[in-house]
Amino acid sequence: MFVIGATQKLTKELNKELEATEEYEDIAAINKWHGNLITINRRKCLILMNNQTGINLILFGLRKPQFENLHNVIKGSLKQLLQLIKVEDEIINQILSEADPLVYTKTDNRQILGMMNQVQLLVEEAAEGLKYEEIDAAEINYISNAELLFNPIGKPPVEALREYFK
Repeated sequence: MFVIGATQKLTKELNKELEATEEYEDIAAINKWHGNLITINRRKCLILMNNQTGINLILFGLRKPQFENLHNVIKGSLKQLLQLIKVEDEIINQILSEADPLVYTKTDNRQILGMMNQVQLLVEEAAEGLKYEEIDAAEINYISNAELLFNPIGKPPVEALREYFK
């Protein structure tokens, strides 16, 4: 089970009732994520961040059909991201096997929200002055997971992920 703490912007777009955060306190942090919706070049972009490792997934240009099928979009894109940052297949399979079902709650971790703001700044900087079609989503996702350091973690998210599964 993935539990996604959704910001107010994301909640409005999802058009779903949020579950009570307290019901999911016992879920392992590796299966908890936070999600936020930002706008880049007048297009909706979703940022998901894992509470345990800081692994983050940035999905650009989402439209209504993708939001209606967000669970599959997240699973497929997460697999592509983990392959892009060269995570071992066993780890990818283990993470994706935990992705069902997907539950949305309110956000409950200010530290993760702060880390997501760092990713948002990276995305905004990378997209500055570019047309939407010129934005390199793969490069931005790679940098935010393999090169960016987050204060509480102290290492790139991909390293934190590998350490967690050792």
